[in-house]
Amino acid sequence: MGTKRDVSRRAILGGMAAAAGAFGFGCSDDNSSSDSDDAALAQASRLASGDLQCDVVVVGAGIAGLVAARALVAQGLSVLVLEARGRVGGRTLNQSLARNGHADRVIELGGQFVGPLPGQGAWPQDKIYNLAAELGIGTFKTYNEGNYVNYGQGLRTTYSSAARVPLDLGTPNLIIALTAFNELAKQVPLDAPWNAPKAAEWDSMTVESWMRQSLLPPGLGPDVPTNHAVQLAVQSVLSTEPREVSLLRWLFYVASAGGLDNLLTTAGGGQDSRFVGGSQRISIAMAEALGDRLHLNAPVRRIQHADGKVKVAGDGYTVTAKRVIVAIPPSLAGRIAYDPPLAALHPRGFLRDQLTQRFPMASVIKVNLVYERPFWRDDGLAGQATSDSGAVRVTFDNTPYPESGSPGVLMGFIEGDEARIWSARTREERYAKVLDDMGRLFGARARAPLGGLQGYYEGLWNLDEWAGGGPTCNQAPGGLIQYRSAVSDPIGLIHWSGTETATRWTGFMDGAVESGQRAAQEVLRALS
Repeated sequence: MGTKRDVSRRAILGGMAAAAGAFGFGCSDDNSSSDSDDAALAQASRLASGDLQCDVVVVGAGIAGLVAARALVAQGLSVLVLEARGRVGGRTLNQSLARNGHADRVIELGGQFVGPLPGQGAWPQDKIYNLAAELGIGTFKTYNEGNYVNYGQGLRTTYSSAARVPLDLGTPNLIIALTAFNELAKQVPLDAPWNAPKAAEWDSMTVESWMRQSLLPPGLGPDVPTNHAVQLAVQSVLSTEPREVSLLRWLFYVASAGGLDNLLTTAGGGQDSRFVGGSQRISIAMAEALGDRLHLNAPVRRIQHADGKVKVAGDGYTVTAKRVIVAIPPSLAGRIAYDPPLAALHPRGFLRDQLTQRFPMASVIKVNLVYERPFWRDDGLAGQATSDSGAVRVTFDNTPYPESGSPGVLMGFIEGDEARIWSARTREERYAKVLDDMGRLFGARARAPLGGLQGYYEGLWNLDEWAGGGPTCNQAPGGLIQYRSAVSDPIGLIHWSGTETATRWTGFMDGAVESGQRAAQEVLRALS
């Protein structure tokens, strides 16, 4: 016990929120943060109009774009930030519980988790943690006391959070997969995953293909009872199905987080802590400091190179600058019109254009149910559950800070195929299904949220025009080998940012910070 191999074998099933909870996504039922945050931000931003000029224009006011803008302003450059939404934060989104009588409480409908923290291991999410600390935003621990719940083959069981892995038909193959994925990921260079020794082989197959070859008995798909735990691990980390993603992309994702244990573990892992006041506070604080450099409700339609400068245009405005940083997901960046086309700007520019066509967003819905109090704690439960069926297959105790005994919140993820199915249903239908799933996991009291439907909050990221899904983009087979560094290589006067371009904790808020810092340094070098 205590060796790296032992830790891998004990990797948590109950903590499988991974990237789906750690970066974020954002289309809520009322799509608002707290009233005080909205008011402060409204004073700090204005609507873009007319012909504007600056040194650098940043497209996107998520964490990556705001970090880049902040770094450039600190170096004395004039910067303008253009955000399509009427808010900042990108795939992070705070939600006030005012309608449930708790105006001083906030939950998140997008990314929220941070961990490991500095000092907890060799692979901490130190960039986002240090940024939040600099902005005066603290953290608190994700509730992790008591037993976990597992629902498999029609049977509900509980098990110790210390044991971490429930004993069912999927356990043996889960141990095989955890060990194999961790070992294979060590062979993937973070700065150039396409140079891994077996990169061509791994990028020619999906994770499901690997499962059929490597799990026992061989040849079976992800849906069988012996493989469901491995399938759930992939779904919960990437919000996608094993058949949809390249094995090399999966191994790079594991490597970028320092191992699969970090992705799946709560205490000391990727879900260790949360931000006081909600993760969107990080973006709001940066945006307030930018003041009128920030323009909301300003979607970018066209980026043009002309006369040695770049012109960024939207509805009723044009910004002329020396450089532009595009800090939005690759799939959304592909919707912008480029003049001249990227292929004409650089001999390899066509690779970036083709990459955006082959780097789609995953599918996820994040749901929260508010209760008078966290009743599951009375039953000795941590609020963390996994399931092999239903719409909600991963849950967490999402009780807001400060935890004063009221209210209590259960959060769940609907991912992959289930997210696509339920995104097309009505709010009332989703509510009924979520109640059914939560009741199966936590009992009758889970079917009675505070205020009924008014105690149900959902982040419908598949329906968000400016996200297109979540939590991150995933490449199908061939994507990494064929397009390599096109995701981040500058083209002309354009630089690319966003968590998808990060090499460490890609897909997470920490990766977003890294990418913003990297893009800012590229621009500074270019302008010097």
